Amino acid sequence: MNLNLQLTTQTKILIGVLAVVLIAAVATQWGPGLYGSFSNKEMKNKQQTLQTSKDLVAASEILKPIETDLYQKTGLSDEEKTTTIFDGAYAETVIREKIDAIVKKAGIPQNYQLNLEQVPGKKSEKISTQARRNLVVYFYQKKLETERDVLKDEIEAEFQDEFEFEEEVGVDEASMDMLMAAWLDETDEDDAETPKESEKPEKNKGDSEKLSDEDQDDSEKLSKVKIDEDDAETPKESEKPEKNKDGAEKLSKVKTDEDAEIQQKPQESYKNQNDSENSMNTESQWGFASMPESIPSSMRLELIELIISMIEQHLVGAEKTLFENEFYEIQKQAASGFFGIGAKKPKNEINFNPNSQILTKFTGLIKTYGEGLDEETATTELLKYLERIQSQIAELSQKLQMAPTSYLPESYTVKMKFKAEIDKLVNLNRLIETTTKWLMVRDLQISVDNKDNKINVDVLMIARVYQ
Repeated sequence: MNLNLQLTTQTKILIGVLAVVLIAAVATQWGPGLYGSFSNKEMKNKQQTLQTSKDLVAASEILKPIETDLYQKTGLSDEEKTTTIFDGAYAETVIREKIDAIVKKAGIPQNYQLNLEQVPGKKSEKISTQARRNLVVYFYQKKLETERDVLKDEIEAEFQDEFEFEEEVGVDEASMDMLMAAWLDETDEDDAETPKESEKPEKNKGDSEKLSDEDQDDSEKLSKVKIDEDDAETPKESEKPEKNKDGAEKLSKVKTDEDAEIQQKPQESYKNQNDSENSMNTESQWGFASMPESIPSSMRLELIELIISMIEQHLVGAEKTLFENEFYEIQKQAASGFFGIGAKKPKNEINFNPNSQILTKFTGLIKTYGEGLDEETATTELLKYLERIQSQIAELSQKLQMAPTSYLPESYTVKMKFKAEIDKLVNLNRLIETTTKWLMVRDLQISVDNKDNKINVDVLMIARVYQ
């Protein structure tokens, strides 16, 4: 029995198609693994390092707006300056100048003694995860304060417009009443002063003829005088002044410049519009979300005030969490349905906690100001906003966790001796605690001087240099 092993053309095509499909399947399944085994592993580490650097740069750009504010609140920056007081200057010189200014402001005599020494060595201090998160929450607080100020201005402007409109309406009504009264009075007076035809006195014919002849002569004299005056005032054609060519050229040049400026203004406005749009895009990409505009302005303002107070409690440690106790999240499982009919994808559903401060406040505001407001829709929008803020805080905190976990501050010990009244010492301590938080009092010794009715004070302070 002889077998015919010769392949037909159709069989060859089919085998070729199967071979292509097999190669594609192998490449799809095992290709990435094979490439990873042969690729350079250092390249992956470099890519991860590059991504980490990009995240840190993005986080630093986000937190730049609050850097100056923190410097000013802690006394590390002078007014309207973005750099610290130690930048570009010797630390000892800056410390002496700042202490001298505080002493003068507290009213302590200038004959005090001051000894300044640098602490040997540097001790690294750890940056806690809570401190990083507090920095992000503080940034959110600044965003809320800006939004609150804008809302206050809008509400005040609306109130002012309504007040001016009511005032104008009142003035218009009063002016119309006055005009109507004046018109009616004038009509009555005209009717009273106008004599009837029958009451008009008759003219004397002889007198009228004499007057007419005299008037005619006088009119001829006046017309002759007027013609002479016109001839004297009208210059001849040869005596007319020539036109100023330079002035005409200047006028035409000014007109051309004005036309060019008019044409340039739309371009400038278009450029300014693009710049504003770019800034808005940057803010929407990196900044925190704003309160939903579907909620009325008065309600948004009170909600912002409540959240700011919650943030302040959170930053001082009175509340460990910000929004975690306000709402909860439920993950719903996927449903396959019946033969694909009615299938549902997995999704997360968020709901307010029954004891939520924000929900309680919002419910009360709806009862007060929410006439005509869809309560369910507004509550959902507020819930989505809070969930968005929480995710943004978590995202920024995660980026900050990639930063170094410790820093090496430079420290100085400051020993100070002086003699003053007790109230001057209180003023000094208050100024140090409120205006220069980089300067801390570590030890304080007091002895009474019975001769001058003053106290002898020895103060030990620690100055932290941040650059």
